[in-house]
Amino acid sequence: MRHLLFHLFMHYFLLSTLSCTSATTSITTNSLRPFLRNKGTLNLPTQFEAIYQFGDSLNDNGNFIRQLPGGPKSAVARLPYGETLKRPTGRASDGLIMVDYIAMNFQLPPLIPYLANGSNFTHGVNFAVFGATATGGIGANSLASQLDWFKSHLKATYSSPAGTYSIFDQLVGFLGVVTLSIKEKLQKSLVMMGEIGGNDFNGPFYQGKTIPELTPLIPIVVQTIKDAVEEVISLGANNIVVPGNFPIGCVPLYLVNFATNDTSKYDELQCLKDYNDFSKLYNQQLIQAIQQLQQEHPNVAIVYADYYSALIWVITNSPQLGIEPGCAKKACCGTGSNPYNYDGHKFCGSPGVSVCPDPTKRISWDGVHMTQQGNKCVANLLVKQFAPKLQKNHVHIPRRKPIKIN
Repeated sequence: MRHLLFHLFMHYFLLSTLSCTSATTSITTNSLRPFLRNKGTLNLPTQFEAIYQFGDSLNDNGNFIRQLPGGPKSAVARLPYGETLKRPTGRASDGLIMVDYIAMNFQLPPLIPYLANGSNFTHGVNFAVFGATATGGIGANSLASQLDWFKSHLKATYSSPAGTYSIFDQLVGFLGVVTLSIKEKLQKSLVMMGEIGGNDFNGPFYQGKTIPELTPLIPIVVQTIKDAVEEVISLGANNIVVPGNFPIGCVPLYLVNFATNDTSKYDELQCLKDYNDFSKLYNQQLIQAIQQLQQEHPNVAIVYADYYSALIWVITNSPQLGIEPGCAKKACCGTGSNPYNYDGHKFCGSPGVSVCPDPTKRISWDGVHMTQQGNKCVANLLVKQFAPKLQKNHVHIPRRKPIKIN
């Protein structure tokens, strides 16, 4: 049955037509204000004017629910998703997600999803989409399509108006190349290149592919991400964070679907060792690619964000974080006759699936994504890790030859 699990998962989230009321609710800074009082953030000095986020459902805050035909009818467009925010927002959580806390740490308002047409994108744009892959292996929401959105946004928003720059800059803007105004904006911005790539492996795993079969895919995914980083650098970005993958062997979805009676397959945290080792291998190759990029672009800060260690730390220290005993890997919204409260055939939002009384006492929201509490803990650890490695905005970036925006 494993080869059917991924199809069932995507079918439910993408094409669900249950008779519940769907909602593609717009979230504004004002409507989120009561939930943005976070004493745990670093409150760093404002270093960036904007954040540009690429990725998948871990950081999608409303793009997928605006995509027809399935988005508005999907589970994330309905309660209980968003219950802590009092309404669904397109976030795959009960409340806020990592990108919200990352923005908060830099004293910026929540990012606006790209597909929220007519919005004010002064402080950045979120291009992440539920189900997105790096390589385009499943679905249409690949990293390449998000880069196309990014370039379209830049061209539409930051092309130099007549009289502002030289005749040369006005000409290259007309021809569709990178103008000084685009470069200036990106040099004052942070680019979050993911997390992206996890779904390139999730889908094949649940179609029955084995770890040895998927290992050759790792360098292909890494190269795709590396190419994307090269592209945003060519557009003018000089502060880029590239996250790795989570320890997937600690995720309820994996723990249930790949459960085994062989105790040697589990580590001290009772996570699946082989799948965590796969994540480690992927992360090692991604780090090597980042190091190579850094050597090629010494004037650009290209920083690895260690999702793996952050989630391991949160799970290990869950009692001190207020997580209910024995629930560090137990989904809040779910069902199932197993320790993880997860059933691959009855997802969060399905009829009869319950929600725990207090999501702040769980790390996992639906067996795949984190609760607001989990997102907050992981995001704050990540920012503490990568923020000191980013450059200040006064760093001089030599003028590059104009690059064509396709």
